[in-house]
Amino acid sequence: MAKRSTRLAATGLALGAALSLLGTAGSAQAAAQSVSTTIQGGSNLRADATTNSRLVGTTTSTSKAVIRCYVHGQYVKVGNYGTDVWYVGYVDDYAATPPHSYYNVWVWGGNVNVGADPSPELSPC
Repeated sequence: MAKRSTRLAATGLALGAALSLLGTAGSAQAAAQSVSTTIQGGSNLRADATTNSRLVGTTTSTSKAVIRCYVHGQYVKVGNYGTDVWYVGYVDDYAATPPHSYYNVWVWGGNVNVGADPSPELSPC
């Protein structure tokens, strides 16, 4: 009986360690897959990473967003800031009447509050 208990305990510890390692790897990957942030009010939400693509909507005020990744698309310059970085994700415009959520939309990097373009927290698409 003691041998069986020891064997089961060792198996349980090994399984626990393996699951712990898998859980850690999955958590690290999930953290790099998206970033919660905000989008500036008046930002155009596009179907692709260019100002020529279909306009999906425009934010009415600062809006919550979850950004998945970025691409280098069309270069846009507004005032003294310019970048070719575009982010894709979803945007919740709660101030719109009625409130609206936009899924899989592209936003020019100058309108996404991530601190730097591209965000070091995101991977390229």
